[in-house]
Amino acid sequence: MNIATWGGAYGRAQQIALLEPYAKKTGTAIATEIYGGDIENVRSLIENSKTPVDVVDVSAGTLETLCNEGLLEPIDPESLKTDGDASDDFLPGAISKCGVASLAWAMAIVANRKAFQGTMPDTIGALLDTTRFPGKRALPNNAQRTLELVLLADGVAPGSLYQELATPEGADRAFAALDKIKGSILLWTKPEEPMAWVVAGRAAMAAGYSGRIFRAAVVDRNLEILWDGQIYDLDAWAIPASAPNKDEAMRFIRFAIEPAQLAAQARLTSYGPMRTSALALVGKHPAIGVDMQRFLPTAPDNSRKALRFDEAWWEENGDALNKRFAAWAASLRAPKTASPEQPKRNASDESATPETNAP
Repeated sequence: MNIATWGGAYGRAQQIALLEPYAKKTGTAIATEIYGGDIENVRSLIENSKTPVDVVDVSAGTLETLCNEGLLEPIDPESLKTDGDASDDFLPGAISKCGVASLAWAMAIVANRKAFQGTMPDTIGALLDTTRFPGKRALPNNAQRTLELVLLADGVAPGSLYQELATPEGADRAFAALDKIKGSILLWTKPEEPMAWVVAGRAAMAAGYSGRIFRAAVVDRNLEILWDGQIYDLDAWAIPASAPNKDEAMRFIRFAIEPAQLAAQARLTSYGPMRTSALALVGKHPAIGVDMQRFLPTAPDNSRKALRFDEAWWEENGDALNKRFAAWAASLRAPKTASPEQPKRNASDESATPETNAP
């Protein structure tokens, strides 16, 4: 069986938690195709690869696009039942026409306690409050997620955010929020930069990807995660319509989404399982002994005010907002590449993962 998936720390966790146990249990030989997450890459693997792909691990946006193009096999939700009613156990949005989400990763705000005296920020609203919480804010040099973060900080509810942003008034509100803290914004382009800046004290608060926040926070205990207003996205399993081993692919997916396997992968990655029953099984990281509940985007205490990122919405509505943001960002002084060293991590963490290739 041939599986197309991400590399880096995420791919290593899959190997340990899913691929090796499945091969041992079933005797199936598994080969992997590592791709960078770009939709054109996975489309080429499905349509043109000399080694046909049986299973793909894709983002939610890529899943929807490939499904609409007829490149993925529809999945019957009833076939996903492993122990009880899967539709009750899976978190909202996990099961779709052509795939099933296994884990969620997120962008969240992290603050450095050393930057604040007294009260620490504990809600997304602190992002826009430079009076009570002074200091630089490191935000993505991209309209996507940045505009959502400032609207959440300005009081827009997650359930109505994209409807708001689609209106001229909503777009103006987002840019007015950015203007409010314009003198305190540092824009980052590389996903390693925000954690480096907040650890070094260059930024007091930073928007970063949850996996990198985890790796930084277990080293620097001064870092506090603000899960309030997190923006999460999903990683999903799917079967190409051209897959030669569809039955085996479905057996693998059913195995990969069992609570024990989801928990094992989450334990290694800090990504949040998309099944309620799996969350309770995660426990501590096997190597460093850290309780992982604090770092899971889907943990109940972390997901109370979460926004699911809508890639399809940006594809349909994003052109004008992207151009407007680029013009706005051009008026800021671009930050230099961070010189402080990153918190210690595995050398291959820079390899492709769902987070490193996020917009």
